Amino acid sequence: MWKAALVSKSGNLAKWLTGLALLLALSPPVQAAKDKRASHSLLEACQKASTLPSPDCGLTPTPAFDKDGKLWLVFVQNNHLYLTHSTDLGKHFAPPVAVNRVPEAIYHDGENRPKLLIGPQGQIYISWSQKGAARFTGHIRFARSLDGGRNFSEPQTVNDDLAPIGHRFDSMATDSQGRIYIAWVDKRDLVKAKQSGKPYAGAAIYYALSEDQGKSFTPNRKVADHSCECCRIAMAADSDDQIVTLWRHIYPVNIRDHAIARLGMEPPPASGQPTRATDDNWMVEGCPHHGPDLALDDNRKAHITWFTQGEKNRGIMYGRFDLARNTLETQQSIDTSSTASRPQIATAAGQLFMLWKSFNGTSTELRMRISRDNGNSWGTPHTLAETTDGSDYPLLITHGKSLFASWHTRAEGYRLIPVTTDAP
Repeated sequence: MWKAALVSKSGNLAKWLTGLALLLALSPPVQAAKDKRASHSLLEACQKASTLPSPDCGLTPTPAFDKDGKLWLVFVQNNHLYLTHSTDLGKHFAPPVAVNRVPEAIYHDGENRPKLLIGPQGQIYISWSQKGAARFTGHIRFARSLDGGRNFSEPQTVNDDLAPIGHRFDSMATDSQGRIYIAWVDKRDLVKAKQSGKPYAGAAIYYALSEDQGKSFTPNRKVADHSCECCRIAMAADSDDQIVTLWRHIYPVNIRDHAIARLGMEPPPASGQPTRATDDNWMVEGCPHHGPDLALDDNRKAHITWFTQGEKNRGIMYGRFDLARNTLETQQSIDTSSTASRPQIATAAGQLFMLWKSFNGTSTELRMRISRDNGNSWGTPHTLAETTDGSDYPLLITHGKSLFASWHTRAEGYRLIPVTTDAP
């Protein structure tokens, strides 16, 4: 363990608070529209070399609640991961702590962002994709804190194939026993196929698990060949302590729909085609860079959402997948507009919530629809928030029966937006 460097050390706290006060002064309340001058001021403040780490100026902030309702946030800034927390739902944040002592290049786009999980005893687990020297290469990295985020372990590389190839797009989940699962997109089998002169489409899905709170990980296990190369993976633990995993897959020939599998202590058979979760017949030569999302209920159903431009369906889709029967029992179109993208789904207070981005010609909106009958029908779309500048992908996060949208925008900085269950 090494002593993580707090930004507050040696008088830097006053500087950090001054910088934060400046950012807050430049940022009106999240409910108000941001004028163009304020937007430029925040951007200019964040671009200064002297700017200290903060959720407003950091990249791809990813949230998680602990059992006591404290909001934790990890973000990327200046080749470091930083962790901070808030006890008032994002209105104020504690001075950030550096996760990686030694700076390293870190992927920080919406599809490939750091992941954050809080364990049952307050353990803090963070995974990310380290950027390699060559394009589209990298390694899966992991660090943990067992003392409430004050200190972090030295980052370790989870992929046991250390060739300078693609190991990226990590996703992380824990089961009820505290085991940590990390899955990612891996190109080791593509390299082997090329070396032997054999055809190989896409990449593969691999995973590793830890039974000692992230101190060590098992040897890597293959889930399936021929995954899409650059789409995020969705993961969630079911009631049987299996990790339901959803990813974009390449079916013959260049059909990029979705596959689903359940990961456990024993690796699944990696031969043949994995279970197909969606069937849109989207034939595209390259990766659409647009992964799915899922949420599980207590009835062995996986509620999934995805984006497609297939022959059968187009736009943002919802589906209910029966895990017991391994079949998609219903699906619906949510938004067919040409600018709809990046869907998320969550369950809260006995309802389903879908969130996505859409551009209305002037601003980017967060759009939401709610289902109160287990996905059989969906309410009228409504706008939750908007921005006139650049923005990250939105995320949905729950604490108990409460639901929030997490969104980082260039103009407004980081926002945690309460979602009411009484929306139309």
